[in-house]
Amino acid sequence: MTIYAISTAPGTAGLAVIRMSGPRALEALNAIVINKEFTHSKFTKCKFYHPVNHKHLDSGLAVYFKSPKSFTGEDVVELHIHGGYANTSIVLSALASIKYLRIANQGEFTKRAFINNKIDLTGIEALGDLINSQTEQQHEQALFHMGGSLSKLYLNWRKKLIELTALIEVELDFADEDLPDNISNNLHNKIDLVIAEMESHLGESNKGEILRNGFKIAIIGEPNVGKSSLINLLAKRDVAIVSEIAGTTRDAIEVNLNIAGFPVVIVDTAGLRESNDKIENLGINIALTKIEESNAVIEVFTDPKKIVSKHNYIPVLNKIDLIDINKKDLGQAIPISVLNNSGIDLLINKIEQIIKNYFPSTSETIPTHVRYKLGVTKIIQSLNNAKDVNLLESPELVVEELRSGIYEIGRLTGTVDVEEYLEVIFKEFCIGK
Repeated sequence: MTIYAISTAPGTAGLAVIRMSGPRALEALNAIVINKEFTHSKFTKCKFYHPVNHKHLDSGLAVYFKSPKSFTGEDVVELHIHGGYANTSIVLSALASIKYLRIANQGEFTKRAFINNKIDLTGIEALGDLINSQTEQQHEQALFHMGGSLSKLYLNWRKKLIELTALIEVELDFADEDLPDNISNNLHNKIDLVIAEMESHLGESNKGEILRNGFKIAIIGEPNVGKSSLINLLAKRDVAIVSEIAGTTRDAIEVNLNIAGFPVVIVDTAGLRESNDKIENLGINIALTKIEESNAVIEVFTDPKKIVSKHNYIPVLNKIDLIDINKKDLGQAIPISVLNNSGIDLLINKIEQIIKNYFPSTSETIPTHVRYKLGVTKIIQSLNNAKDVNLLESPELVVEELRSGIYEIGRLTGTVDVEEYLEVIFKEFCIGK
């Protein structure tokens, strides 16, 4: 059936795009315009009319993409109309009166593109990442994956495993004939090379998680050192309660920032101290958990004598407007005054430096989804299982393990048995995508 939906965000705007896809998309277009000829991929200026009462709806542009040269692989039509709730609702209602059209489900356009082999699962997830990207690095990584960097890597591994499987099957099929001994002699070495590539890929999974979810930094310190004031200043808005009363912060408060093009999550935590207050102690326990989960920690001090330098910690001395200090007292600490907005640029520069050190270079194939990590881990296990089998005694078992790895790669790219992933993936998409 032919589907339709608005593909741009609803609301007041200069432009809205409505997309149709399916065998009768062009027919539906001709039902709402009069005496127009449409050429593949060429915009045509149109007046749109109601298909039943022929009332004028709007004026705009229409473009027709003939199958298979379209996003979905089907005939696709796009209506470029004026934005706004009323205008888009009126045009959508008019399309609803066409009996052979139905409103699209979430992600259904992309799902049809997948079914018609226009895009694989890695490309689909990259498309979702691109739409949801909030920083330059997220955007760049999504473009890499949309361009096929992950798909090419995984398919290259698949090709190598198929070649290894073929070599062993030749021995099985022609076991009675004299074949060169070296056909399988280097099997383990070749498997080790593939495993090394996969383990290197897995080694970047933490970077992928950070690119998707953010570089996590916890702000810690004793009560009343200015942690909440600092996060408010970094967020440029009041997100945490600031009070002279110790123990005000009882939970972890998160703020998302864009630093050096990377997503950064700053977490304000409860003040660390001994307390008899059960609720405050719960907040302190949450703070300790956030420290463990963080990629770096900002520890705020107001007393130079208490400053301690630790690995992955950024010591900060706050309230320098109230105390006399010298460089010897500071050590590695960054002097700031939240009250006077002093030294904050030095702190941000330090965070930027740490993040860039964590990402000395950006690979085009960083695994940004958990299922990539889990899938590649399963493949490595299958390859190790293949190595554990005596090839001369049970070559068929070696083949079976290699085939298991090949199958798992197919699940990553979407060439085999991925129905269980589809609903999860496509529910993240908007209706018009």
